[in-house]
Amino acid sequence: MFNLSGIQESFFGERMAGVCQAITSALAFESGLEKSSISAMVDNDVIYLEGTADSVEAIDIAINLASSISNCRILSHIEPCY
Repeated sequence: MFNLSGIQESFFGERMAGVCQAITSALAFESGLEKSSISAMVDNDVIYLEGTADSVEAIDIAINLASSISNCRILSHIEPCY
């Protein structure tokens, strides 16, 4: 028997990295987030949004945008800076 766990981890790790890049890129160009600095990171199939936003509405925009790109669990560590 072949052990495919390493191949599966590599495939899914690369896929999740691509999802994070897509989310980070979308956040950079989304209307309403011009004054925000937010990026996406992944750990154990959970996407973390990190950075700062100028309003609670901007945080909501970022979370909704990330949710529209990926159906993974998304946790926000975005700090509001008023």
